[in-house]
Amino acid sequence: MRLLWCMQIEEKDSSVFGLKVRNRQLAVFFTLLQLSVACISFFQHIFSIYRYQNVFLCKSDIDYEKADLETRFLAYDMIIFDFGLMRRVLGTDECVANYLDGGYMRFAWCFQHASALSLALMALLCCPRPIWLLWPALMMQSSYSLGMSVLTMATAPKILEALGGAVSINLWIPFLLFIGGFCVNWLFTFVLWHHYWHVEHREERRRKALKECERELVGDEGQDDSDDDDDEDADWIKPEFV
Repeated sequence: MRLLWCMQIEEKDSSVFGLKVRNRQLAVFFTLLQLSVACISFFQHIFSIYRYQNVFLCKSDIDYEKADLETRFLAYDMIIFDFGLMRRVLGTDECVANYLDGGYMRFAWCFQHASALSLALMALLCCPRPIWLLWPALMMQSSYSLGMSVLTMATAPKILEALGGAVSINLWIPFLLFIGGFCVNWLFTFVLWHHYWHVEHREERRRKALKECERELVGDEGQDDSDDDDDEDADWIKPEFV
């Protein structure tokens, strides 16, 4: 699979500008990166519940220069890499998740996403044999990337309209962070799937080799048994000399 002109993703390795890197190593790096984002996003809920008795008290319409650290920490929707972009292009007063159901689905998603990535990290580092340990991360990461794509397409007209006007650094930085998170997560999804296919094909070859060895062993044992039976029959029909 080729991305642009500089990167190619294969089942075992990926090459960037001709430099090959194992997909397993890339998957570990991206898993740690996205796991950090998911854990910080989940901690936003824990902090909001503990401090304000609200599942996600996210107020994006704040004065970032005068707001304290706690308010600024809850003003960013980190799981979708929204560091003020949606407020500037959509004019929202709260995070996008709060307009859906108050942040409850986001709370559940962050926990499930972090759990799936933790299981994938264990599979990548310690337990490569049971490939089904990667299934939760593959499902969650694929759904996450598709969800980010839907959000990007839904807000693309407003983002392009904002970028077409007078653009300041306060818009460029959130935009670059959002696009960077979007691209990195799609790259992570591609790498994780290709690594999974590599491990799956390797396990299939190993199982086929074991079956062939078992058939050869069974065939050799059966041949030995038949040779012994032939010798016994030959002894039985051999004439006795008195």
